Amino acid sequence: MTMPDSVSGVAGKPRDVNYDLLRVVAMCLVIGVHVINNYMPVKMTLAGSAEVTRSVLFALFMVCNPLFIMVSGRFNLTFDAAPYVRYYYKRFISLIVPYLLYAGGMGFVAYLVIDHRSVGGAVSGTLFDLFSGYDDSVYWFVFMLAGFVLATPFLAAMMRTIGRSGVWLLVGLAAAVVAAEHICDLAGYPLTFLQSFPWRGLLIYYLLGFVLEYYPPSARVRHGVYALAPFALAWTVATPYLFAGQQMQVGRTVTVAFAMVVMATFLFFRYDVHITSARVRKAIIWLAGYSYTIYLVHSPLSKVLIGPRIPVPTDGWSYAGISVLMFGATLLAALLFAVIADTVVLKPVQRLLRKVRL
Repeated sequence: MTMPDSVSGVAGKPRDVNYDLLRVVAMCLVIGVHVINNYMPVKMTLAGSAEVTRSVLFALFMVCNPLFIMVSGRFNLTFDAAPYVRYYYKRFISLIVPYLLYAGGMGFVAYLVIDHRSVGGAVSGTLFDLFSGYDDSVYWFVFMLAGFVLATPFLAAMMRTIGRSGVWLLVGLAAAVVAAEHICDLAGYPLTFLQSFPWRGLLIYYLLGFVLEYYPPSARVRHGVYALAPFALAWTVATPYLFAGQQMQVGRTVTVAFAMVVMATFLFFRYDVHITSARVRKAIIWLAGYSYTIYLVHSPLSKVLIGPRIPVPTDGWSYAGISVLMFGATLLAALLFAVIADTVVLKPVQRLLRKVRL
């Protein structure tokens, strides 16, 4: 399959900064969603328009996970039949090594300093957390993406083989299954047998990142998606109010409505944002280079160092102001940590590991 020059890594071709921009956007959104939903110093119960506003922002910010997944799928699914061992080793260096160093290191220190465990207790607790964290509110993403990476060489061959009509048919079929499952669930008649359909859940976004790059929709279709996205967002936020007992599905349960919001965000920043300033491009590329580390460390920094020092909100306006303050403090602290730690620890370790010949 022929790859577009702008994204194929052809020598002499400019870097596609829009993907760096998508990584930066997703990085900011993941901090934002944790600030307004998990890590405020006090879990303040909002009501009326304040809660509606928070719900809308929460839904928008939750686009972060699908964006990261789509960017990963776009690049990973270009697997070119290189030796499997080399492919997996490269992904181990880029995905797992930072996780082991940062999540493991910060967890170990927390057990020693905060929980006052012995060294042996800290080691056992850290190892348990590192390898059984799929249900963790933050690091589940690493486990999920690692599973996708294991299957990537085979998914990539499939995507190349079925071509344009095949991949769009697959996406359409997956969307139909998701829609049928969600509609019947809202009606109180869950179609549990659809859970056996293999192309469901967040894997859809992984495949979609590849499809929207190499078989992109026309400008007219993109504009149609942009027009539908606000209505899809409104439906997503309104679902718990319209259907008793239902939750707003913006997490690991995929719905067509929220996928429309995700697609609109991805397509807009990928195709309709044009960055011409060389300085801005360099700044985006630089910041995107630290996005994964910021994702890994922002949670413990916000919980342990920042949250306890933030004033307690008293009403909706103070909640909003404190949220902005905590977002800025978390982003700056995580960026400072990433710049120092990547330079001193991560990059030297990765350079050393890359010297291993396989």
